[in-house]
Amino acid sequence: MDLKRIFAERISFVYGPSGSGKTVLVSEIVRQFADEGRRVVWISFNESRDVLVNMWKSFGWDVGRITVYDFPFVPQYRETLFNQVVDLAYKEKAEVLVVDGVDAVVFDRATADALSKVGLYSTIGIDTKYNPLADIADTIVRTSIKFIQSAAIRRLEIVKVRGMEVATPVYYLAVLPQGPVVLSRYPRHEPTRKIAAPGHLANFIGEIYKGVQIALYGPYQGVSARVVDVAEAVAYIHKPYQRDFFKRARTYLVSPQEHLRLEHYAVKHDAEYVVVLDAEVVPKFFREFRRPDVVWIDVYTTPPPMSDYDYIFYVSRETIRLEKSPEPTDVVGLPIALE
Repeated sequence: MDLKRIFAERISFVYGPSGSGKTVLVSEIVRQFADEGRRVVWISFNESRDVLVNMWKSFGWDVGRITVYDFPFVPQYRETLFNQVVDLAYKEKAEVLVVDGVDAVVFDRATADALSKVGLYSTIGIDTKYNPLADIADTIVRTSIKFIQSAAIRRLEIVKVRGMEVATPVYYLAVLPQGPVVLSRYPRHEPTRKIAAPGHLANFIGEIYKGVQIALYGPYQGVSARVVDVAEAVAYIHKPYQRDFFKRARTYLVSPQEHLRLEHYAVKHDAEYVVVLDAEVVPKFFREFRRPDVVWIDVYTTPPPMSDYDYIFYVSRETIRLEKSPEPTDVVGLPIALE
């Protein structure tokens, strides 16, 4: 889904705890508006201007297209601050207005209504908790954050979009060096197009849909790796000696913790197949973020969960045996002959 369109021509409210991705998410949305040539004004009562600009520069963005003002929040001067925000929006001829820390200026239904009547293409309020702006907002997005073994899982829930049906209300946020990426959990292999099964697996299943997930298991990961070692593959390994398992595939040495980071699943490789050794380290939750434009191959030393995979093969030094397939096949087991 193009998240930008749920903020276009709307009053929007994004809220959630500190660190859950509110500012980064809205930054990406308004960057896209700025790319369209729209005049963006960002008023912050939370982050300083320098912090925001430095973050955007680190992503390689053209920061000159977003005008930023920062203000201290003084509760007893809320009405004055509100008037200053509105005056700046008119002075800068804003089409898109972001108020980060909107509680500083919107403190009741009347001020929420007044802000909505400024008449901009998009007005976005950000805060850590509920605000009266939510009462009149067309779009409400709630963010949350959860830590799993030091990895941050940032979740985006589309609570409300007036006049629009949202098929997928929950997304996740990954922050890459080049900027944020919004991810969704993919349903099981949405058929796109078929490609040849990799390596020796072609003797069993010929062609497979992109997006399928295949498990290989057996006592020797090196043997299983060679079964699917093709030039069109990349392989994630966790120990230096595992590089020797592959002669054709490109290898990436990563920590097992890497598979617990959403950023890992936002990275795109120029490959048809992605092989993961030591697949026991990848929880089922994270496998749901795998892109549907490649074939995923997990290599186990223990039997994998049957329901999690489309195809399952047992591999020994002597034979390959097909144990699960979504369609019938004439070939179940073959002797193995590796180069």
